[in-house]
Amino acid sequence: MNCLIVANPQKPVAQELDLYLRTHAVDTTVIDDPVRAVQCAQEQHFDAIVLDARAHGLKIEQTIRLLKGCDPHARIIVRTDDNSRHLEGRVRKEQIFYYHLDSFGMQDLQLALSTALGMASEQESNK
Repeated sequence: MNCLIVANPQKPVAQELDLYLRTHAVDTTVIDDPVRAVQCAQEQHFDAIVLDARAHGLKIEQTIRLLKGCDPHARIIVRTDDNSRHLEGRVRKEQIFYYHLDSFGMQDLQLALSTALGMASEQESNK
């Protein structure tokens, strides 16, 4: 399993997700530029992709379309700390896996990632 995180690597969200995924043996790549993320996705398969809705470079909808063009089966999670109906509507039109508001908390985002990567069922079967 592997995951691409497109966010500012200095932000706590990217650091916490990276640590969480590495703890669960998920190969993680953190990139701060959507254009570089698309290039990376063209070269490597990612099971899940976490996108910061406000990443600079490309519009979020364009980034999602390009990433889906690389792999239509990749599960894309879009996270934001600054929600609006307009943003949410634009993102949901792209049929993403999950739309996460930071106010939901880190555990919610980790659960969405676990589900996207199939870790939730693995964790339950290990009990």
